Amino acid sequence: MIISTKKLLIIERAVELFAKSGFESTSVQEITEACGISKGSFYLYFKSKESLLFSIFEVFIDRVSKKVASVFEMDSSPKDKLELFLCIQFEEIDQYSDFILMLLREQTKPEDTELFVLMQQMDKQLNDTLKELLVGVYGITIKRHIPDMTIMVKGLIKGYIELIIMYNRNLDFKKLANFLLYRIDSLVSGLTTPFLEEDFILKIDDKKTT
Repeated sequence: MIISTKKLLIIERAVELFAKSGFESTSVQEITEACGISKGSFYLYFKSKESLLFSIFEVFIDRVSKKVASVFEMDSSPKDKLELFLCIQFEEIDQYSDFILMLLREQTKPEDTELFVLMQQMDKQLNDTLKELLVGVYGITIKRHIPDMTIMVKGLIKGYIELIIMYNRNLDFKKLANFLLYRIDSLVSGLTTPFLEEDFILKIDDKKTT
């Protein structure tokens, strides 16, 4: 994703203002003043404040995706890659935590369905990434358990993300990622008969794209 310097500046300043004052209470005028640009310049990049909000999500998702992609390029063990992947999830959420909390409080979202589609794409990417990492760590025999493991690992991640966002807890993300590795080991060692069918996640992802 290629983005101009000025557009990125607007996005970064808007994130700061939205986190501080809220989406509804922040005007386009305040955003342009913070950026040192005219309203005309703002509307060259964004048709509305709502489209700016969508772009913020787009940039965030693109940034996380690039960091996750870099994990697979590293000359590290599969387990180290899984640990780094977990750490990235928490670090990126922490950086945007005030902004995300504002969205939750105001229940703010873009007016159209673009964000919904974007979030579905991100969730599919997360599922695919987890599958690749889990198979890399635990071998081909884990494949029949991937749907259950995906749900459980995402649940673990979500629980700690809530601590970061809702309670502003200052956590050691590397230590947390390492802690979760051992919890995942425990889940895998206790697996018996799968609860979900092997193609369950695939069926869900297919529905997202139709």
